[in-house]
Amino acid sequence: MKWNRDCPLQLLWLLTLPVVCFGQDTAGSRTESNPLSVYAPPCVSQVKQHLAVMCQITPSGGAQAYNYAFTGNFPDGMSMSTGMGGGLINGTPTGTTSAHATVTVTDTRGGTATTSFTITPASLTGKGPCGSAICVTASAYAIKTPESYVVTPSSPMQMAATGYWSDGTALDLTHMATWACTPIPACGSVSPSGLYAAGSSPSTYRLTATFAGVTNDDGAGTAVTVASSPPSGKEHNRVANSGVVLKEVLQLKSGIPVSLLQRAECVVVIPSTLKFAIGVGGSYGRGVMTCRGGPEFRGPWSAPSMIALGGGSFGFQGGGQATDFVLLLMNPRAASSILTSKVKLGANASAAAGPLGRETAAATDAFLRAEILTYSRARGLFAGVSLEGSTLRPDNRANRKLYGKEVSAKAIVLQGEVSPPLSALELLSILNTKSPPNKLQVGSSQSK
Repeated sequence: MKWNRDCPLQLLWLLTLPVVCFGQDTAGSRTESNPLSVYAPPCVSQVKQHLAVMCQITPSGGAQAYNYAFTGNFPDGMSMSTGMGGGLINGTPTGTTSAHATVTVTDTRGGTATTSFTITPASLTGKGPCGSAICVTASAYAIKTPESYVVTPSSPMQMAATGYWSDGTALDLTHMATWACTPIPACGSVSPSGLYAAGSSPSTYRLTATFAGVTNDDGAGTAVTVASSPPSGKEHNRVANSGVVLKEVLQLKSGIPVSLLQRAECVVVIPSTLKFAIGVGGSYGRGVMTCRGGPEFRGPWSAPSMIALGGGSFGFQGGGQATDFVLLLMNPRAASSILTSKVKLGANASAAAGPLGRETAAATDAFLRAEILTYSRARGLFAGVSLEGSTLRPDNRANRKLYGKEVSAKAIVLQGEVSPPLSALELLSILNTKSPPNKLQVGSSQSK
């Protein structure tokens, strides 16, 4: 048999075929380097009863266009668009029953990806500072009576409706509500945006805000009494001013760290403390104290108790200047002591100048060991300040004037024997928003 010189070349070529084929398979697998994936965005878990939902399922990778399908259920009033260009979850939840759904996305190559989630709409049953799910207030000074709000409008005033949900959040519903006043036409008029112009004669009228079939008192509406004389009382002014001070202080770039506020059991705000110096420095101030409700300080912020500050010089420049103070009470012992008796800072309760900054390392053991962190604002400057030697005590006389009866500071703050006055709405709204109940308090009594 004659040997063909081309055979070795043919054999070599045949041996390389698997290698070539393998190389082709490797190259082909690169088309899988962009796999399809899908996830449910956070808005899926943040829906609220009576509020419209619009939340888009978000796929990535794969080959567009995407096709959407789902199995499971959605809460009543909600649904999801399917097919090409679907994936939009929308609707208005009418109930609060949880529902579980799984969304499957298919791309044009036939690749699939799934995401599963549970939707539980928060209910409009949270208790706001006024004791209802929706608090109706006025921009004018007002106080809450057992049956209504008393206001004296000298010109058209802006009404506001704030809703409180069971997940601890609050939302301005003013422009979403349906406003009305009775009796018509004597009551005057109220615009769709809540701007109220009172009738020509002083009388008692009723303003209501209805939101998606739910009013602020579950059906009957809340009255606003337009009185012929303005409410008076320096105690109400003191409570209202405390809310203004706290709001302004928390808006500062270098202010009280939110991490510390969320750890505080109580907050004391003393607006416009007067400082004087005749040989020896001194001070005199009146303000409010509010704590997280309940025996273990884990509930929503309480009705305010009036508080008095007195003591020696605080180290500020002289000249009889007015100073605002904010104190954070970091453990239950300090709170209980101040609510029941006169406490001297630095002696009966450890106090330290509070740190400044946002989410810095402010919440360190060095600061958390102090029972009370103290801050001041004077002449536009905000800083931690030492108040050692000063005293804090309940102002029982002011409490009697504020609530119209004898009631102890402990009964107000810890036992919830009175409802917050409307003048405390801003103060409590700020605290419930910036430091909602149960955020960091679980186990706090044991850990401090």
